[in-house]
Amino acid sequence: MSDLVQHHDPAAQERRLVGWLVQFHKRYGCWSGASCLALLLLLFGSGAFAQQVLVVDASQRPLEGATLFDPEKGRAAVTDARGRTDASGFVDSDTIMFRMIGHEARTLSWTELRQLAFRVVLTRMPFALDEFVVSASRWEQESERVPGQITVITPRDVAFNNPGTAADLLQQSGEVFMQRSQLGGGSPMIRGFAANRVLIVVDGVRMNNAIFRAGNLQNVIAVDADGVERVEVLHGPGAMTYGSDAIGGVMDFHLLRPRFSPDSGMLVRGGAMARYGTAANELGGNVHLGVGGRKLAFVGNASFTRFGDLRAGSNGPADYQRPWYVETINGVDSLVVNSDPDVQVGSGYNNINLFGKLAFKASDALELGLNVYYSTTSDIPRYDRLIELRPNGMPRSAEWYYGPQEWRMMSFSVRHSATEGPWSNARFIAAWQDYTESRNDRNFRGASKRTQTEQVQGLWMNMDFEKELDARTQLLYGAEFVTNDVGSNGIRVDRNNGAATIINSRYPDGSTWSTGSVYFGGMHDATERLALSAGARLNWSALACTFDTTLFQYPTTSTDLYNSALTGNFGVAYRPGTGWKLSLDLSTGFRAPNIDDIGKVFDSEPGAVIVPNPGLRPEYAYSAEVGMEKTIHELVRLRGGAYLILLDDAMVRRPFTLNGQDSIVYDGEPSRVDAIQNAARARVYGFLLGVDARITKYLSLDLRYNWQDGVEQDDANTTDVPLRHAPPPFGQAGLTWDRNKLRAQVFTQFSGGFDFDELPPSEQAKAPIYAKDELGRPFSPAWYTLNLRLAYRLHKALQVTAAVENITDQRYRPFSSGISAPGRNIVVALRATF
Repeated sequence: MSDLVQHHDPAAQERRLVGWLVQFHKRYGCWSGASCLALLLLLFGSGAFAQQVLVVDASQRPLEGATLFDPEKGRAAVTDARGRTDASGFVDSDTIMFRMIGHEARTLSWTELRQLAFRVVLTRMPFALDEFVVSASRWEQESERVPGQITVITPRDVAFNNPGTAADLLQQSGEVFMQRSQLGGGSPMIRGFAANRVLIVVDGVRMNNAIFRAGNLQNVIAVDADGVERVEVLHGPGAMTYGSDAIGGVMDFHLLRPRFSPDSGMLVRGGAMARYGTAANELGGNVHLGVGGRKLAFVGNASFTRFGDLRAGSNGPADYQRPWYVETINGVDSLVVNSDPDVQVGSGYNNINLFGKLAFKASDALELGLNVYYSTTSDIPRYDRLIELRPNGMPRSAEWYYGPQEWRMMSFSVRHSATEGPWSNARFIAAWQDYTESRNDRNFRGASKRTQTEQVQGLWMNMDFEKELDARTQLLYGAEFVTNDVGSNGIRVDRNNGAATIINSRYPDGSTWSTGSVYFGGMHDATERLALSAGARLNWSALACTFDTTLFQYPTTSTDLYNSALTGNFGVAYRPGTGWKLSLDLSTGFRAPNIDDIGKVFDSEPGAVIVPNPGLRPEYAYSAEVGMEKTIHELVRLRGGAYLILLDDAMVRRPFTLNGQDSIVYDGEPSRVDAIQNAARARVYGFLLGVDARITKYLSLDLRYNWQDGVEQDDANTTDVPLRHAPPPFGQAGLTWDRNKLRAQVFTQFSGGFDFDELPPSEQAKAPIYAKDELGRPFSPAWYTLNLRLAYRLHKALQVTAAVENITDQRYRPFSSGISAPGRNIVVALRATF
């Protein structure tokens, strides 16, 4: 699938093609108005087929959305999902230009095309020029018009990188930092923010729900990395477009979509993949199938991955080893010596992802869609809790695991395009989601196991409209409504006699949370070189909780909370000359309190308990970003950007009092009372440097370097301390050889470190997950890996890939992570497509 034709209808594709031709005319002035008219008649009025031309890439994969253009006679065509198009209109043409975003243009005559048997190969460029992005406005926009940093990940990247999960997929971009508390997870950090301050969107529907917490989240693994058609990461606040939670950024996942047949025949496409990785004895597989007619189309996708216990590297801090683990022998919890301390015993899990999509084209202007998604895991051991020791040197936990993380979604969508009226393009999505998770733990040699189970069900609805006022101006407006019901219960079971006792739940059972918003914005090309964008969004939220005081003596039985917020943005993208882009983006973001903020009672760490705080207000972010991009002769692209984000009324965990007491006995243990409060300010600043360079025809270089720093006020609000989710500098650099059937890459991934004084106070308290300095204090060492990847296309329908990751077998642990990264990992995968 190419980078060009994402998320559009045929009419939009035709309008875009005409736009390209107009730009071509402005730049080269080589065809007349009469030619324009003839071209439009050819594009939209001709249905004859005489000679088919096939456009493929160097690996013989069909290219959908490639354009053919004769500038002398004003003729054009676009390839379909098979990479084919009717070329009968180009008979006797002396100049036929073949163009595809991300590929070198090629010019042939009709005679040369016939000599090639009407099969044209386009060579891929190391980076795409004039790319289209969706995440900035929910509609396709030329990237040169969009201010701000957007990371794009394509299926070609996925096939080459072979990520085990969506968390791996994001990390491999080199522009998203990934924290892991256990192998079955991954909490993205974007511009110093994470968890419920970043937003996950799947096929236009937000995944964030009423219990997304401030601590590290693992929900991104519910997205199937092998089923993506395109991923975009919008860095910085995206509240105007997406509403609450989009403070640090937005991860916008677009999964495989149904394809309609361009003619009366049946379009059948599909593929399968098998992957094996040595570090975790990983075995993964994927199969997908798409069937499409002219009116009805379907695509189905299924993936399964099994991870064993993860092996860390052999060269690095001994503090990261696993010298012992707990095993129950003859009914007694026992401390067992690990025969191989580099194997992180108790980390493996399984993952299943399924989805199916059905689309019906009622007319050229109207399309209906029905999508169904399901994702689940096995039990996932919470590895960072399993390595904790009590002061007496004995393990704190015998068991600590998440139950199956289940996510279900069903969505119905309507897409409509119009030539007149209040919109040019409209989209309505109504989705139902059901999310279930549980936490299960038992103390070392404890008789009972505690289980807290949560279920969130709700309705997500959003309407988005685009109105093209003219070729230079688009209006964007829409609305969103979300409502969630939270079910929560707790139980303690004696493992000796099976007796069950009801205990306090993590959240008030039966809580409700709702949010709604309307937005209005626009994009305007003030000149051919200057694009402006602006917008505003009005948001409101409400929640209601009823507290069960029979098990926990909270001073009130219920609480209601209502909030509103107004956010906006203003952006400028200026192209002062050939290959240049300068940008400025000013935006605001916010996060409304949810059930996790106001209603939970749980022990986040030994000796501390978080209690509800009904006086919470939204937190606001104010962001400024400047960017620069320079392309030199289509051979080198330099990118740079700097940003500053100020967070006001930040919802942070601070000491609190309950019934006048600053500590209570919780679950049999004296615990300090904490609560989430609007008690701090924070600021984050940083920059990104990116280089993409074509050294020779087949050799290219890429470099990503991310630096960020952040501070927030301490518990007493008297001084600044490091921000919890601002990682050390990180990035990657590599050389890629790409010729015909072979693609090879050697690259390094790296991260700086933090000494004890640079760690946030909350991280300083997590001594078990960190290495120890010469004074015995926790710190996070810098690290790097050397890696090699290869891909070879055995046949146009069959590709084999192999990789050796972490060649030097480094033992390292990314910042804030509770589990060490894989050691030397040999990955082999086979992919077939048809």
